[in-house]
Amino acid sequence: MIKAVMSYSGDFTLEDRHVEKLISRFPQVKFIAKNKEDLTHEDLMDANVFVGWPDDSEISSMPLLQWIQLPSAGADGYVNRATLKETVVVTTASGVFGVPGAEHALALMLALTRQLPLHIRQQSERIWRRNPYCLEVQDSVVTVIGMGDIGTEVARKAKGLGVYVVVVKRNPTDRPPFVDELCATADLDSALEKADFIVSALPLTAETQGIISAERIKRMKKGAVFINVGRGPTIDEQALIEALQSGHLEAAGLDVTEIEPLPASSPLWSMPNVLITSHSVGITPKKSERRTTLLISNLERFLQSETLQNTVVRSRGY
Repeated sequence: MIKAVMSYSGDFTLEDRHVEKLISRFPQVKFIAKNKEDLTHEDLMDANVFVGWPDDSEISSMPLLQWIQLPSAGADGYVNRATLKETVVVTTASGVFGVPGAEHALALMLALTRQLPLHIRQQSERIWRRNPYCLEVQDSVVTVIGMGDIGTEVARKAKGLGVYVVVVKRNPTDRPPFVDELCATADLDSALEKADFIVSALPLTAETQGIISAERIKRMKKGAVFINVGRGPTIDEQALIEALQSGHLEAAGLDVTEIEPLPASSPLWSMPNVLITSHSVGITPKKSERRTTLLISNLERFLQSETLQNTVVRSRGY
């Protein structure tokens, strides 16, 4: 019998009805669903499948491990762990967060262009004041960096706002109809220079860490708005702060930061042109259902010895 351990931590948990659906669907699989801190050595020692974010100690305790299903869209270096055998397959939850992630990115964009943070502050102080300075999104250039699940949905939904969509991806093939211009990573500089809005939806890999450097931030159009719904360490955060303070960049909407939680000492907290949402793009009432649907699909593939969805390629890190 196959044994699958589901380790609840962070924002990962499955509703009881979804666990029951898994048990009913796969009688040949023994499911263990517990909070991470409650897992025992006996739970792990004969596990074939681990659903969650295993630490090195847990990986070392699972000699029979064949597959890790991460609950997140990003792999965040799991394939490079020294404790992980090369034979272990790692898959992500890409596809679960595309819609809420894209809606979140556009919400940040619209909130900043219409000065909503300022209006919220005025409301809390009971101040009635019209603010003449706002931006329009329509007819602007939106550059999306990264065309995974979230980046694809950002581009698709942004097109509906009447913008010119530029997408930067590692392998620019098969341009979809909602993308006006598809660029390779080598063309990132020119894609940044022309953008009124920049949405980063990058995973964190050795290749993407710090890819939005201080030099690239300087290349951004004066008055551009930067949105990050990918990973914080992909950008030089200090250079971003300086660009926002100097007025080179108009505003930034940050769901992710270089260090999380963002330290209380960070100047980002008190900057009036910054909106921070505490890594919340994945929050949706449909999260448990979507994760379960993906897990069912991949379990069926696993039991048939087929290639799993969202398998992480070790050489590229996602």
